[in-house]
Amino acid sequence: MRSTSRVTTTLAQFLFVSQAPQSEFAENPARTRELVHKTADRLGPNGAAAAVAEWAAEYGRHPETAAAHMRACLLAVESADFQTFVPDQSAAVAR
Repeated sequence: MRSTSRVTTTLAQFLFVSQAPQSEFAENPARTRELVHKTADRLGPNGAAAAVAEWAAEYGRHPETAAAHMRACLLAVESADFQTFVPDQSAAVAR
């Protein structure tokens, strides 16, 4: 069983709720990144929570296809080479 990071899972959920068919992103890492970024912009500052809610609703509406679509989203995100930025602790802003 392979382990998937939370970041990868979240990005895959953004891709999942983009409503794009698998054929649109499966072999196209640039399109995968574009769809994830557009979905994140659409969902706004609470995008991760909104994506989880939409993702869960889609699983409820289409249980027969949702798992396969999520697997495709995970594979696409893993091969899309996202550059994630984690700030240095010294760059953190005190609140």
